[in-house]
Amino acid sequence: MSLRAILRKMSTTATSQIGPIEQTILSKLTTEFQPSFLQIHNDSYKHAHHAGLRGASNVTESHFRIDMVSDKFEGLNLPKRHRLVYALLDEEMKEKGVHALQMKLKTEKESQKKKEEI
Repeated sequence: MSLRAILRKMSTTATSQIGPIEQTILSKLTTEFQPSFLQIHNDSYKHAHHAGLRGASNVTESHFRIDMVSDKFEGLNLPKRHRLVYALLDEEMKEKGVHALQMKLKTEKESQKKKEEI
């Protein structure tokens, strides 16, 4: 099974192709955070017709949902974790047309605790 298949779960979209921006996000997150779990969902299709995106050059890779577990988040509160990801993906946000990121960022301990509660 490929790394992409292991780390990424496709969202329910009309296309099953991974785009260049999503590929870059996957690569950057994997390299920087070495996650034990990573899912990237391209939710752009849900927002393509919103008024805020009218005239935008990128409507196919504009909204992403990221679920990631990494020990790099240990000792960091949620806003600091989000700032780390935003800083890493600054170019995608400012220059590539990524409009929104929804993130669930956990440590390995937090992820295990959640699994035990279920």
